[in-house]
Amino acid sequence: MKELLLLLANYPYRSSNKEDLKRLLAEITDWDSFVKLVNAHGIIALAAYNIKEARLVSLVPAKAMQVLENGLMQSMVRSSWLAERWKEVNEILNEAGIKHILLKGMALEHTIYGARGLRQMTDNDILIQRQEAIKAWKLLQVNGFSIALPKSPLHMKIMLDAALHLPSLYKDGYMLEIHTRLFNETKADLHEYNKYFNTAQKINIGEIPGFILPDDVHIKYLLSHFKSHLVGGECQIRTWQDIKMIMQDACPEFPNEFIYNPDQKGKSHYRKAIYKDKLQAVPYGKRILFLAGDLFPSFPWMKNRYQCTGLKTILFYPHRIGKLLWLIT
Repeated sequence: MKELLLLLANYPYRSSNKEDLKRLLAEITDWDSFVKLVNAHGIIALAAYNIKEARLVSLVPAKAMQVLENGLMQSMVRSSWLAERWKEVNEILNEAGIKHILLKGMALEHTIYGARGLRQMTDNDILIQRQEAIKAWKLLQVNGFSIALPKSPLHMKIMLDAALHLPSLYKDGYMLEIHTRLFNETKADLHEYNKYFNTAQKINIGEIPGFILPDDVHIKYLLSHFKSHLVGGECQIRTWQDIKMIMQDACPEFPNEFIYNPDQKGKSHYRKAIYKDKLQAVPYGKRILFLAGDLFPSFPWMKNRYQCTGLKTILFYPHRIGKLLWLIT
């Protein structure tokens, strides 16, 4: 199964893989489960592309192939739609003189994936210099974007340090994340971080210019992103393939334990790992605020989180204090 999934994630198509694809596709007996697994790994568009390029459609049941082809079409439409929504963001930020760098899906789709809708995406991620991030975040809200209900007013006070990105922005089904760091950089590292904006590479999204990270930083970031997901129990072939396309000979091995279940972040030991990782990313002087805001969120957030009302909500607060045990176990 692993060999087949990795072959289906390839781009561009390699004719040398055809015989292996033919052999492995012929071994599939449960196509419904297989298609679901392909989709869970975020490679349904690539799978459809490779099967069609290899002219092996006849080996796939009609129903399963239709799902794969629909996935490819949806990915193409989604990619085009996200590009159009980004153009609105780009215009707003450019008018304010705020430079930003495209990250992850958008940057990859419009470079190494050839802008063909093959790199599946759900949102856009951009990097903005720390000193301009809050200004940009608020400016987009003035222009119709909104944010989800904050967990705590305390977290809003340390937004620049509580995570690698500010609270997500939403507008008409579109989601945007403004990143202010790449690798948990400290303030002392920011002089180096600001150099990324001077050495950013120019690309085109349609006829609109955009910017991506320099090659060496881009590779380092993709590896860091992959490893952080791995620690948190979420490991898709999609993010692994991003790295493989750039680092053919030095790409890390895809872990076998995530082949049949790429999303395991709900398991207790991964939840603990994610929590510890989040806390360690917060500067020492602000960790108390982070912990206080996380253990004692706002009442409206608690009502929404636990789907309850009135005094019943209060009963869930002691449950959250149990998170402290995660820090010592």
